[in-house]
Amino acid sequence: MLKRSIIVAALMAIATPGAAGWTLPCLFGGCSITFVSPEYAAKPVQPLNPEKALAQVNAYRSKNGRKPVVLDARLSQAAAAQSKAQAGRSRIGHDGSDGSKPMQRAARAGFNAKIASENVASGQKSFGDVMKSWEGSSGHRENLLRPEVTAIGVAMAKNSSGRPYWTLVLGAEFPSND
Repeated sequence: MLKRSIIVAALMAIATPGAAGWTLPCLFGGCSITFVSPEYAAKPVQPLNPEKALAQVNAYRSKNGRKPVVLDARLSQAAAAQSKAQAGRSRIGHDGSDGSKPMQRAARAGFNAKIASENVASGQKSFGDVMKSWEGSSGHRENLLRPEVTAIGVAMAKNSSGRPYWTLVLGAEFPSND
């Protein structure tokens, strides 16, 4: 019990009001846990602006030698379905409420994906904060920088207590046979 109290006290000291947050990587990879200051926790969630999100993704890709991507309404529809599913269960994950995976959700939205990967996050107050989190995570960073990706879709939904659930779907489509 004393050991746990010391750990909690140390973590609380690190997440001081002067710090927006402190991130602890997950032991199993692909995720992280962020401890935030009370001031950050009290901030309102900023509405998602898809065009600004696209600009942030493209700025990061450009900084890392990757081509820009476009915003795709079908991938945004797939992202919205996943954000809604996560908010509905108050838990992040890549399984849809019906057990679907990113590729299946993209196909349902009419995107003929040869690639469909997904980044999810929860609790961040803005898309910019979400991007910082993903940039610091190797698995999320890998998705953001996949050279074959040509399009993205983005969405955010809140659960009943107002916690935001963010989803970014990154994809590339098979050429059409038209």
